Amino acid sequence: MNTNNRSSVDSLSPLAQAAIEDSLALPITLARLEVFVARLPQRESFRSAVGVRNERWALLVRWVDEDGAWGIGESSCRPDPFFSGEFVDGSARVLTDYLMPLLPRAGTVAEVVAAVGRVRGWPFTVACLLDALFDLLRRRGEQDLLDRWPPQRLDRVPVGISLGLFPTPGAAVQRVARAVEEGYRRVKMKVAPTMDAATAEAVRTAFPELALGFDANASCDAGDYELLARLAVLQPVSFEQPFAPRRLDLHAELRRRHPRLTVCLDESVAALGDLISAHRLGALDELNLKPGRVGGQVETVRILDYCRRHGIDAWVGGMFETGIGRLVNLRVAARLPAALAHDQSPSSRYFERDVVRQPFTMDGDGTTHLRGERPVELDEATLAEFTEWSRTLKPS
Repeated sequence: MNTNNRSSVDSLSPLAQAAIEDSLALPITLARLEVFVARLPQRESFRSAVGVRNERWALLVRWVDEDGAWGIGESSCRPDPFFSGEFVDGSARVLTDYLMPLLPRAGTVAEVVAAVGRVRGWPFTVACLLDALFDLLRRRGEQDLLDRWPPQRLDRVPVGISLGLFPTPGAAVQRVARAVEEGYRRVKMKVAPTMDAATAEAVRTAFPELALGFDANASCDAGDYELLARLAVLQPVSFEQPFAPRRLDLHAELRRRHPRLTVCLDESVAALGDLISAHRLGALDELNLKPGRVGGQVETVRILDYCRRHGIDAWVGGMFETGIGRLVNLRVAARLPAALAHDQSPSSRYFERDVVRQPFTMDGDGTTHLRGERPVELDEATLAEFTEWSRTLKPS
């Protein structure tokens, strides 16, 4: 990746450019990739406009170098193509059939980034592979990109919770009350055109001072302004992705109609160019950044650097990751000290058992301690138990 000849519209700050260039220059080798698909049962069902999920299908990649050192990454994509175009089975095939043949046996991180850049789309899959490589670098004592940018970071990350759709107002109030008791700094509720707005209104009445947000997962259209207007007056911290990813015009119109409302984009931003377009159109106030959704650390730093230079608030969202993917998310969140909270609930909320030995926990004050950002320790026995499919790949 050449960062020296950018147009002024997406030019990097000197600090971000130096961090990217230094991390891309690091040497790497590849002896094999180990690809796993693991199925983790969830503690409870989660319903959103995207659908209902009862288990986490996790695609994991372990990068092993010629010295036997390894690093592991996790794809955050769903088992179906309803959140984005990616899904676990397709992601596994892209890894084995298309990304693996592109990887050099030896070279630099820059060569790997350039090689996988030939694949269009599939950012969760690319991020998983690059996260494994960056994790390897850290395990062998090198600094990865997030170690180099920015120098300021939090030791404790404030945590918010994302709650699904509820059948009744009473059920919503009861679950939100539990989240407040547990210490979450912000509560985000899923919403959809089919819901009764009275559910959200009941929550706001019961908790008038609560930092409250709504997330429609792109399920609304221009005919749903009546519902959106009822929710807008409840003054949530943010209203996330009400419209389809490519309907930036509708997001901009919502901001014009409700200037006190904070409009947050999620699915609309899959790369820096998407953010620039949304910003120029006046379609967002803040960004829910999922590192996997934008293809990993390199694009994450470019996007957050743009947000800093243009005054766009950003925070980090999650996709029911295991402790492997959660560490990446938390490390990015730690570099956003101004954010109120990040959707980074501890994995114990989702799973009875994680595939890491010391899953991240949340303290009563609603923060997660990063423990020095140490690489996770895998629970190999649990990983083997939950693995549905695995394959070992070697470079040609």
